[in-house]
Amino acid sequence: MATSKVAIVTGAAGGIGMAMSKLLISKGYHVVLADIDAEAGAHAQATLGSSSLFVQCDLADWDSQAAMFKEAYKWHGRVDMCVANAGIDEKEQFYTIPEVNAEPQKPNLKVMDVDLVAVIYGLRLFRYYWQKSGNLGLGKMIITSSMAGIYAFVAAPMYCAAKHAIVGLVRASSFKLLQTESLTINTICPGPVDTGISDLMKKVVPAEHFTPMSVVLGAFEKFVEENVTGQVAECSNQTFYLREPVNYSDDNSRFLIEDMKRFS
Repeated sequence: MATSKVAIVTGAAGGIGMAMSKLLISKGYHVVLADIDAEAGAHAQATLGSSSLFVQCDLADWDSQAAMFKEAYKWHGRVDMCVANAGIDEKEQFYTIPEVNAEPQKPNLKVMDVDLVAVIYGLRLFRYYWQKSGNLGLGKMIITSSMAGIYAFVAAPMYCAAKHAIVGLVRASSFKLLQTESLTINTICPGPVDTGISDLMKKVVPAEHFTPMSVVLGAFEKFVEENVTGQVAECSNQTFYLREPVNYSDDNSRFLIEDMKRFS
């Protein structure tokens, strides 16, 4: 079994995922680059060298993601970290007024499939391969959410819903995952980063309001190096903040939420 830890990074062929992969390799990790873009993924592997392995994967498809995890495990016989970074924006205009003279059309839910369902798939698969790896220390799940996971993002409500769900998933699961499986789970919520995910964003957001990649990587490095869990790092412009959950409204709400830990 390899002494170097193995991390899976999704959406690793470019942007934030590529930057995260470079950082992990600099820290001695072997990194599996999971991405749907075969050409960009092959180029990323060539750039990052022998400490990386590209595996083409449609993360929203369970069988495809399961095959990727299986290949990742076979590479060095372990998986120590999963960085669920891949994400897309909404694929149709949420506010388009329905045509009442025609049958209602099913909405395009691809953003939910990639930004939420695929993350849930990844967590299930990571937990399996972490157990299979022998629980060497603490396993780490780090998810890229968005500032839209904290605030009401009026421009893209379905994207906002998916990213809010990631924040809820992290906060709700962190207690039990650490207690019973030696896993930490945290999420990074960047403001707009110039990754090419949205051409419209670059047109409407002034350059001074973009979040530098270095700020995102600062939050990422904290979650890689420190044994914290259930944390939400909002990356806003030139710094990142660890955001606390909303306060309980009263003792009744506190009891109802805290007492449920006994039944998890």
